[in-house]
Amino acid sequence: MNLDRAFVLLFASANAVAGFTPSGSAFSVASQQRVAFVPKVRAASALFSEVEEATEPAVEAAAEPVEAAEEAPAAPAFDTAIYIGNISFMAVESELRAAFSEYGTIAKIQMPLDRNTSRSRGFAFVTMSNAEEHAAAIENLNETEVGGRTIYVSESLPKDKVAENKKKYQSQKKQKWGSKIYVGNLNFQTSMEDLNAAFAEYGEVMDCFIPTDYDGNPRGFGFIQMAEEDAVKAIEGLNGTELDGRTLNVNKSLPKGTKATPKQVKLYVGNLSWGTEEEALQELFEEYGKVVDCYIPTDRETGQHRGFAFVTMEPDDALRAADETDGYELDGRILRVNEAQPKGSGRTYNNYNDGYDGGDAYDEGSDDSWGNDSY
Repeated sequence: MNLDRAFVLLFASANAVAGFTPSGSAFSVASQQRVAFVPKVRAASALFSEVEEATEPAVEAAAEPVEAAEEAPAAPAFDTAIYIGNISFMAVESELRAAFSEYGTIAKIQMPLDRNTSRSRGFAFVTMSNAEEHAAAIENLNETEVGGRTIYVSESLPKDKVAENKKKYQSQKKQKWGSKIYVGNLNFQTSMEDLNAAFAEYGEVMDCFIPTDYDGNPRGFGFIQMAEEDAVKAIEGLNGTELDGRTLNVNKSLPKGTKATPKQVKLYVGNLSWGTEEEALQELFEEYGKVVDCYIPTDRETGQHRGFAFVTMEPDDALRAADETDGYELDGRILRVNEAQPKGSGRTYNNYNDGYDGGDAYDEGSDDSWGNDSY
């Protein structure tokens, strides 16, 4: 705009000088020059205005990519976790952290703890900072030893995918490994070697496992893996037989959440006198039918019996015995007799944990240390 004004002032000065010129030719020349000059001023003004207007959108257009670049979203952080199974119950987070930090930066680590014991539940999750470290940790740490246990390391999957994979695994395992046998009512002193030897008489034992509690004590039951034909023979030959003074309860292991109809009934006998012997108790119940098993649990440290017992009988005999002996006096104590209930059933006065559960007593889902049946 300043340049435009300058041209206007210059034009006005030229007109003033031309008005005082005596010569008509000079005036004519000045007039011609003036006429010729005016369009030039307007053209220059219009050109300058067009340049000014055209420049502004160009500046704005140039600024747009900068704003777009600033608003572009950042790349998402790597957030795929690694699952670690079969961890020792005594393991601590620092042991896992030390093992995984050798393969990169740990972004997050989670080790769920048992509410009652505050110990590890047997599994954990670790997230590395990128995909390369994630893959390296899985490849190098799977089936290595941490805290005295062989850990199993894999990519953590969604729950529905885990369930689908477990079904496939169980199907493949059954085809490859045959049948899984549940062995209940085991003596707490029975070792895996003793159990293996008993079943080896009926065929090759592919796997033998006796679950233990957090303190390492056997839980009173076990599992045997055998080929289908051998498993059938072992169940027929060993169910109801004695091993280390206990009558075994042997049958096919059932899927999680299913219970078999028991062929025999286990009775709980409470309020026993400290002086009552197994022989005397068995004689009492034999008045009502065949006693398959009679067992009085004892304290591991003192050897003194714990004031209750279990008597196993055929269903009809057990029903009659329970009706007749409940309230019966034996050795100066009034007996309390009813059908034994598995631990956790809600009837706390006769809950027990000696391994009997009328079928597949061991719930694989309750022991997280197994991971994906990795035992």
